[in-house]
Amino acid sequence: MLVECIVSGIQKKVFKSGLDKKIAKFGSLEEFQKHFICREAKKLLKNKIPADEVQKKLLPKGRQPFSINYQALARLKLLKKAKGNKKKLSEEELRIQQEQTEKNEREYHEFQERLKTCSKTWVEWATGGPNQCQVSQGGTCIRPDIYYNNEYNRAGRCSPCPYHEHCLCTNKELKKLAAQ
Repeated sequence: MLVECIVSGIQKKVFKSGLDKKIAKFGSLEEFQKHFICREAKKLLKNKIPADEVQKKLLPKGRQPFSINYQALARLKLLKKAKGNKKKLSEEELRIQQEQTEKNEREYHEFQERLKTCSKTWVEWATGGPNQCQVSQGGTCIRPDIYYNNEYNRAGRCSPCPYHEHCLCTNKELKKLAAQ
């Protein structure tokens, strides 16, 4: 049976065994014909070449270009954008983007400075809870990712933790005693 590619217009012969598998996949012969893409076109589409360029390249001589079913290509996951076709920004857009980046960096550094000034009270509140209610249970570690990482914590200390100085969590001391 001859089936025509929906992108290139090339007609291919499909044999009974392959046709049965495709009918099982798509549900009917008509649906298979609506989704058939030849091997050459599929290879180019997977290399992110736009479908209209694939059609121009593979269209048989004497055939007029026809409309491509982009929904079928999307269903087959062959509709991909080519890399490198990013929108070039105008000078005004670049300036606005640069200003936004500088503003974000300024806000980040201001936040870090504020954190340093109120660090002790904040760390004590975070590790001991409001009114230090969690101290009796050992407190809460702010950075458990550092505490439980054995590479840093072999000696039982949380020294790489930036909150170590004011931390009220007693687990670090217990681990230190267990290591001795």
